[in-house]
Amino acid sequence: MKLLQHPVIRHAMLAACGAASVLSFAPLYWAPLMWLSLAVLFIALASAPTPGAAAWRGLSWGLGYFIANMHWIYISLHTFGGMPAWMAAGCTVLFALYLALFPALAGWLAQRLPSPARLRLPLLVPTLFVATEYLRGWLFTGFPWANVGISQLPYTPLAGYAPVVGAYGVGLVLALCVAWLADGWRIPRRWAAVATVWLLGMGLQQVAWTTPQGKPVTVSLGQGNIRQDLKWDQAHFVDNLRTYLWLTREARGEIVILPETAIPAFLSDVPDWYLAELRRAVGRRHLVLGVPLLGRRPNEYYNSVLALTDMKQPAYSKHHLVPFGEFVPVPALFGWMYDFLNMPLSGFTPGAAKQRPFTLGQTRLAANICYEDVYGREIIRALPDATLLANFSNLAWFDGSWAADQQAQMSQARALETGRYMLRATNTALTAIIDEKGHIAARLGPMKKGLLEGQARNFTGMTPYAHLGDGAFLLACGGLLLGLGWRQHQTRSRETVV
Repeated sequence: MKLLQHPVIRHAMLAACGAASVLSFAPLYWAPLMWLSLAVLFIALASAPTPGAAAWRGLSWGLGYFIANMHWIYISLHTFGGMPAWMAAGCTVLFALYLALFPALAGWLAQRLPSPARLRLPLLVPTLFVATEYLRGWLFTGFPWANVGISQLPYTPLAGYAPVVGAYGVGLVLALCVAWLADGWRIPRRWAAVATVWLLGMGLQQVAWTTPQGKPVTVSLGQGNIRQDLKWDQAHFVDNLRTYLWLTREARGEIVILPETAIPAFLSDVPDWYLAELRRAVGRRHLVLGVPLLGRRPNEYYNSVLALTDMKQPAYSKHHLVPFGEFVPVPALFGWMYDFLNMPLSGFTPGAAKQRPFTLGQTRLAANICYEDVYGREIIRALPDATLLANFSNLAWFDGSWAADQQAQMSQARALETGRYMLRATNTALTAIIDEKGHIAARLGPMKKGLLEGQARNFTGMTPYAHLGDGAFLLACGGLLLGLGWRQHQTRSRETVV
């Protein structure tokens, strides 16, 4: 037991518990592991002797958590970006260290803010933890990857809360349940409270928040399986075009979707005969694909999606760009990285925050590109107009990792939050049809060239989350923190009177 009290051993164990959480996300979906990982963290933060000690404990857990969940950044930087291995590893650790500052902040605040000691673990620690998660998803354009609430979606009863309070709200419910049990696992009423939350979630899963419209629409999702090191190689340009022309000709769906930058060149540089062949292949059906577009000003270009069969419709241009991948946040500080990276078209211009869905017959299809589906608050901007969602991605940057599965799980969360089908068309994986309950109805395996043929449904109506966004979650966090502050004030007032 004395060995467990050693600071190095304690911090190593916290890091290991944080790292183990990666198994709670896709592709394994071992959701209970997140409960155990958070329980260890919350107990460690609540029992820390000082705010500084709590911050270090949060940092250790967070470092293990984010290295495990973001390990694929190394693959992007080194394997495909060409950065030296030692530098790519260092950048991955530094990024994980930055993200770990948020659970560290939660720990520091938990010991610093006034609160009744008996309420620190069951209420203050979990509320601050999820509040700092929200801050992580917002600050400096945000990076909400691997939010704890996502780990419970879509296969646990907590998924029932997603259409009501969103993924952050699910995270708050999860964190409070974990903290209640960690604080009094032998107290029957704590188990009863958690069981009530669980049963309520099961009941909410039975609610139809949105309404299907019209008959099912057939869709064809193309997956070219073009390696990242070949995608932008001019020597393979014709082969790339041939691949997606072949897939388009084989497609049978009313709506044919090809992934992000399926055409690896500016649309203005693509031969007219090729575009004509694509249109001829689909006839009177609809073809939507990813292609970079030049703007009107010098060095202005967009990561876009367009309806090639109806060029009168405005293209969708990616709004939320990837830091360090599609733009440099602070060139004076981070511009040096691009001396070591081989990233084509890394200076994209962001599109408008709100853009109209594509009109494809009876379908109003709202596009999102790459990791835009990580942001629930941005996806709901297309509602209520959109009847169907579609994500266009090229995840070949991370082949050999779980990144594609993790992002698909976030698409599952967006489907739940909006009550809409989400179609995913990717270059190498994970191409899938996700229904309005967040379940994967059909999928195409990784590293396969082919088409995913299936059906989707158009849905109308608005879930509570689509109406309120993250407002309900933020009000809940604010209410809990204010309530704790008031309770502490009352306690001190009674002590003064005595």
